[in-house]
Amino acid sequence: MDLAICIAVKNRSNLVVYQEDPIETYKHIANKIQGAPTDVYFPPTLNKDLTITLNLLPKLLMSLRMIKTGNDNWTIIIVDYESTDVNVEAIANQILDGHIRYVVKKQEGQFSRGSGLHLAAEVAKERGHAALFFCDADMYFTHHYIFDRAAEAIEDGKVYYPICFSFTQPDHMKGYWRDSGYGMMFISTEKYFGTKRWQHNISWGEEDNAMRSNFSEAEIIRAKAFGYFHQWHPNSFVFKNLEYPVKHYAGKAAIQEIV
Repeated sequence: MDLAICIAVKNRSNLVVYQEDPIETYKHIANKIQGAPTDVYFPPTLNKDLTITLNLLPKLLMSLRMIKTGNDNWTIIIVDYESTDVNVEAIANQILDGHIRYVVKKQEGQFSRGSGLHLAAEVAKERGHAALFFCDADMYFTHHYIFDRAAEAIEDGKVYYPICFSFTQPDHMKGYWRDSGYGMMFISTEKYFGTKRWQHNISWGEEDNAMRSNFSEAEIIRAKAFGYFHQWHPNSFVFKNLEYPVKHYAGKAAIQEIV
């Protein structure tokens, strides 16, 4: 598959966090929690002081390297908003060099997932990629299935919104199918640049829904994807909003302008 994998990131490679009570945190969806549908696990590191070290972006990159086939023409494009936890260029080189082409584009200023994803799409267009996958730094893959389904959807002129299995505890043994969000998307490059594009956001949330509003139900394929996972991290609003300039709100107020 000819594909640019587009990622916007700031400080998602070496984070030390505290555990949460999964029962309390996910009590609102307790009926959805189930055992993880996999026998391949990449859980974060439990430290002696019971904190947890998250290596989200490196594990994503390693998983992509693991599942890529000889028929895949991929470029991973990372827009890095001056991460201070690791040298993103060095990490990408260590994991991907000789296996998957990559670009790390340094971006100054305040983190914006929407703006970063659009910048990555522009790089992909310049490099001549026919399709885009907008992916967050905290995903990982254990099977090529999702990319096969994406190729079929794009060939049919559709936008593919795969549903991931999201871990609810650090050992990655339990979780739920996250069917409420529209953050990850496969789309043809031509179709993407015919939309209003990703919007700039100064706080967490809503840019996904703004992008989703570009498409009718008939244009979308949405289904659970085997081997497609969201890594565990704290579910608090504080964690999700950590790198955004505005911390005190989410939703439509987080959207400021069209990129």
